[in-house]
Amino acid sequence: MRVLHVLNELRASGAETMLRSAARQWHVHGVEAEILAIAAAPGPYADALRAAAYRVHHVPDVPLWSVPWRLMRQVSAGRYDVVHLHAERGSFWFALASRLGGATVVRTVHSCFAFRGILALERTVQRALLRATGAVAHIAVGPMVAENERRRFRNRAEVVENWVAPEFVPPDPAGRARARTALGIDDGRPVLISVGNCAPVKRHETVLAALAHPLCPTDVYYLHVGDEEESGEERELAARLGVADRVRFLGRADPLPMLHASDLFVMPSAYEGLSIAAVEALATGLPAVLADAPGLRDFAWASPAVTLTDPDPAALAGAITSALQSGAADRDASALIHDRYGMERGVAQYASCYRNLMGRK
Repeated sequence: MRVLHVLNELRASGAETMLRSAARQWHVHGVEAEILAIAAAPGPYADALRAAAYRVHHVPDVPLWSVPWRLMRQVSAGRYDVVHLHAERGSFWFALASRLGGATVVRTVHSCFAFRGILALERTVQRALLRATGAVAHIAVGPMVAENERRRFRNRAEVVENWVAPEFVPPDPAGRARARTALGIDDGRPVLISVGNCAPVKRHETVLAALAHPLCPTDVYYLHVGDEEESGEERELAARLGVADRVRFLGRADPLPMLHASDLFVMPSAYEGLSIAAVEALATGLPAVLADAPGLRDFAWASPAVTLTDPDPAALAGAITSALQSGAADRDASALIHDRYGMERGVAQYASCYRNLMGRK
């Protein structure tokens, strides 16, 4: 089966990192997978995907109205059996173009989209029209995403949960010591970490405010992994709150050694799909403090190492303090995460979906 995964600019985010980790696993199921970036440039993660042996294609998104036509020609010329769409942007038009190019379509919904009004009506109609073609499958990355699709857009989506790469396991004592030494962090100092770009939905400002709150111990250190906003607003906020000396902005970096150096994962997002960053943190044995929000509540059912909290600074500071006092990495919780969010399981489910669609075609 020839499958083309279609994304926006390729960055070190959930869908791209899952594809990288699964590169060899597709062949087990007879799937030849390639990747297409629809963006001004392929993106900074394109080389990592090429290194994983994917063929990476690029279609510029200017002018945007011409993209469906160019996508249709790409799909037809490549003789793809399935086009797997990962982005919400343009998904209806890209799905139609892929069908006209001769492929069946899988649409993975990666987030709990909160569209309202005319936009919600538009997406409801679009999803219904795609279902009516008979050769388009809607997939949700987690139970709450599926529920959001059903409730908000009357769209019944099958659940294929996101997966974690096998290398995300708890460190041994020597590995933890190496990770801390590389960052210059004393062994006894409590460290919390967030992984994710500085989009407003991530609400990293509440972590900084929690650090400054009286309920939070003054020796807690915060590792911020992910691209920052160009404005530098979070650095300025850390300085205003008086916690700049306890925050390390690490930018785009491999999260695994940073997780091994940490004691607690924190994610106060307003909503998520099924966060790969949270799955990876829990897989390394870290306890996690997560906002009681759509897409994050799923983890409270999946792991005993999760604490849900309101995202205001006082509640977050209290939850951080309690979680740090409760203990170190939990290998049993890590095993539960790998059992539920294993890569082999997710790839096998998608391969089965591809075969079913080809049967309909």
